[in-house]
Amino acid sequence: MVVDKMYLKEGEALVKKYDRMVSAVDKALKESAAFGEGLNSERKMSLAIMLDNVSRNFDANAPRVITESGTQVVDIAKKNEYLNLVAAVMPTLVAEDVVSVQPLKQKAGVVYYMKHVYDSNRGKIEVGDNISNYIQVGPDADKIPNAFDYSSERIEGEQVVVDNHAFTLAWVPVVPGSVNFKLNDNTTVTDDGEGNLSDGGTIDYATGIVTLNSGSTLATGEEVNYAQDLFTAPVNAPAIRTIIADVTITARPRKLKTGFSMDAAYDLAATQNIDLQTLLQATATDEIRAEIDGEILNDLGNSGTTMSVSFNMPVPFGINKHDHYESFYQVLVAGANKVYQKTRRITPNIVIVGEYAANIIETMDKFKAAPSLNTAGPHIMGTLAGRFLIVKNPYFPSNKFTIVYRGDVTLDTGYVYAPYMPITATQYIMDSTFFGHQGYATSYGKRLVAPEFFCNGLITEINQ
Repeated sequence: MVVDKMYLKEGEALVKKYDRMVSAVDKALKESAAFGEGLNSERKMSLAIMLDNVSRNFDANAPRVITESGTQVVDIAKKNEYLNLVAAVMPTLVAEDVVSVQPLKQKAGVVYYMKHVYDSNRGKIEVGDNISNYIQVGPDADKIPNAFDYSSERIEGEQVVVDNHAFTLAWVPVVPGSVNFKLNDNTTVTDDGEGNLSDGGTIDYATGIVTLNSGSTLATGEEVNYAQDLFTAPVNAPAIRTIIADVTITARPRKLKTGFSMDAAYDLAATQNIDLQTLLQATATDEIRAEIDGEILNDLGNSGTTMSVSFNMPVPFGINKHDHYESFYQVLVAGANKVYQKTRRITPNIVIVGEYAANIIETMDKFKAAPSLNTAGPHIMGTLAGRFLIVKNPYFPSNKFTIVYRGDVTLDTGYVYAPYMPITATQYIMDSTFFGHQGYATSYGKRLVAPEFFCNGLITEINQ
């Protein structure tokens, strides 16, 4: 499991520091007919860290804005406009529902994670083999049976080096009567419990020294099986070790500018009662949001995972279209189980879909549509069978879908999105040419940390 206790501690402290602002946003969300639910603990920490970034990095007296609003940073707690706009922007960032969000406090940040490894060569298990980390539980698949014996007396498949018809077993004392291995002629050699080998050689149970009969030759690459006496003290027990590793994430910028004429702004206000500057602010922030969502979702679709599934769209003979489309759920389950079999710890719970997969899912009996308010760009379509969150991505190829995992724990995911600077506007300027300008900027980091958390899918033989 990925851990970052420092992040959690700092985040909780900042939530308390900005409690009035965070609570106001939480209350606005809960009271909103559009959303009806507040901020969870992770989003409260994200908001508090972003507010702290702005507070630390920008002059409080400068006319800055955050997200879509013309609200001053120092006025956040005073103006209702900010609350409404945060309610509109924060929940519609699809990335927050699909990947782990961990705001950066500096432009370059370090994400820490913990992994546990074996620290002894015992049987086929080698020093450094994985016990568990944020990607996988257990060592590679071919060593799984040996992992079950790591702390037991039994040792299977120990590689030995023969020197002058003798070799030494690594784990002593050896349990009498437990030794067996094969000679070059495929003869199996065992011990009799009294220190004698069936080929005429001997074994010293205390030192592990095995002396073969002078006429015996151990098979090339042969492995020795035996048991270590764990009752006799002092015990030489196998070891495990914990490693704290890190991943560096650096924020990169996005920037956009808007422009309009004074006459156009005046006409729109006079005839439609619409503030063109406010409209362009919303348009600019929506464009940046959609681009960030599209970038992240496409990253997930191009993760490089080796796992894949497919669904043949034409309806087979003898099966009606409804039943055939319902069987798409089985394909999603199969893809999720491929990820589970690979990692032995996580099962995907999100599906990002292109056009054709969306056409299938939206007709399925188990699909429950979301009360979507903003379907511009990537957005949440709903849920399938109460198991998968379905995200529609118009930037995906039409025949593509990707099955994704995101956990409830910070960074328990295959991808990290790390916002650093919120969408922030420059001062609005109307120059002597009667043309207005305003710039918008944001910066964030991102990192694919575990392609094993994803499974790609294709809709084949399209017939629509």
